Amino acid sequence: MKQAGIFLTFLVVSVSLFAGIPPVPKQKLPDRYQLLVKGATVQKVGETLEFDIVASRKVKYAYLTAGVLPGPYAIAPIYRINSSSFPDDSHFKLSLNLKKVRHFLSKEPTLLYYRLNVVGEKGRPESFESRVLLDNKGNCMNTVVFGPYLDMPEEGDIVISFELNKAGPAALVVDGKRIPSQSSTLRHVMHLTGFKPGPHRYAIENDPREFHFTVGKGKKLRFVMMCDSRQGSGGAEYNLHGCNGEVIRKLFLSAWQHGASLILFPGDLVNGYTSVEDEFEMELKEWAYATEPISSMIPVYEGIGNHEALVDMYLDNPWIFYDKKIPHSTEDVFARVFVNPENADFSEKPGLPAYKENLYFFHRGNSLFIMLNTNYWVGGDFPELQGGNLEGHIMDRQMKWLERVLKTEGKKAEHIIVAAHEPAFPVSAHMDDGMYYMGGSPALNNGIDRRYVVKRRNELMSLLSRYGVQLIFFGDEHNYSRVLINKEIAPVTNEINQIVSGGTGAPFYELAKDIPWRKNLKAFSRENHYILVDVDENIHIRVIGISGRVLDKFTIKKGK
Repeated sequence: MKQAGIFLTFLVVSVSLFAGIPPVPKQKLPDRYQLLVKGATVQKVGETLEFDIVASRKVKYAYLTAGVLPGPYAIAPIYRINSSSFPDDSHFKLSLNLKKVRHFLSKEPTLLYYRLNVVGEKGRPESFESRVLLDNKGNCMNTVVFGPYLDMPEEGDIVISFELNKAGPAALVVDGKRIPSQSSTLRHVMHLTGFKPGPHRYAIENDPREFHFTVGKGKKLRFVMMCDSRQGSGGAEYNLHGCNGEVIRKLFLSAWQHGASLILFPGDLVNGYTSVEDEFEMELKEWAYATEPISSMIPVYEGIGNHEALVDMYLDNPWIFYDKKIPHSTEDVFARVFVNPENADFSEKPGLPAYKENLYFFHRGNSLFIMLNTNYWVGGDFPELQGGNLEGHIMDRQMKWLERVLKTEGKKAEHIIVAAHEPAFPVSAHMDDGMYYMGGSPALNNGIDRRYVVKRRNELMSLLSRYGVQLIFFGDEHNYSRVLINKEIAPVTNEINQIVSGGTGAPFYELAKDIPWRKNLKAFSRENHYILVDVDENIHIRVIGISGRVLDKFTIKKGK
């Protein structure tokens, strides 16, 4: 009887602690599109260019505008001709008169850029962009619709990737030398080696654009970090298929004008949280399209955030979801779209997604860069009860990988710079998640004891400190903040500067009222911005606002 009484007491306590948590879900929500435009194809029909547009729901108003680059080195087209309609349908056509298009054509193939602005039944505007390659008679040719993108696995080695609208052969012209692709396919990924320090040029055969890049030399380095570019408010320009195209383009252009050699972007590129695989892939590609004028010339290293979520969702609760199973997981699609270093090809457990190209390291100048994945195999709000991994929690095998990298690669570098998405010490809207979860208290987490998250965060800080890391970047909070991590708030032996930079277009967050490490907060701003970093024997940081104004400025001295 005594044992029965204990069991009954435990049952009553458990029910009260976990009250309000939905049961394990059973009925999966059907896959459904969030975006309006699913795609567009272009063909010549008589004396018109016809745009065949497929949407997920009825489009009430559509506005098509088209134009060309003003020159081979231009990074943005000038739109000159347009067409519009009120289709009231999910599948419709728009056309442009070839007489107007021929004004742009020459003897060589011409890229015609087009932008489709649409408004659905609920009145929310959305923008979709692409291009078509035309011969001098207006006939459609095989077109590079995404890319090229320049990636750099090692100094002197480059990867150039691009995607055609139809599978076919392709070739690059690099420093005047023609290099054919080894395959006839939709997506071409070409790995080229042996580049000497200095400037180089390249183009894709038949594509009128020309690009250049520089292979670095020496220990000095200038790079940029920015994060959180998912859709904002303000109209179609700020909703380029799930990302804030307006802010992305301005900040990437500014980074390039400041002479950045690379860009770190640790997550929340797009809206995500979709259950449709091709929609998620399209969102990531449209983000790449928005960055393309710059990412064709300097490498961008992308990471996974909480919004990079391709998930199965359930009727029981929209915040119960699971990462899709391989080979259709978030991680699989992310690696399919982006090219990143491939030095973490493993998973936490058999049958789970691989870390390949979403967890990685690389060397530049005198620095080792490490991109962590704090949103691996996510499992909604209650993974402890229903399966999956908790947002912000770094799992065991990733921690072991990190320690190996710090031990083996860290000794080759003067500085170690780490980037991830979920902040270790949040100061804004993510006090109740990230790596903190309000301290992990069961009373503040629906009865779930999440002190293990804080324990893992402290283990991470201790590990980074042990190998002399002085700078770590995060995103997730849509603002700028700088927190000095010292022994008063974490088990560290040296000070670590935490920079949260979430200012690439996502809606802004306010500063929280009750921050346990408030006295460690050294700077805060809500302006769109990026982080400009100069590395020599020390690390010099400037925070550049979208207006060009310096929002914060400081130096991290080596070993102090």
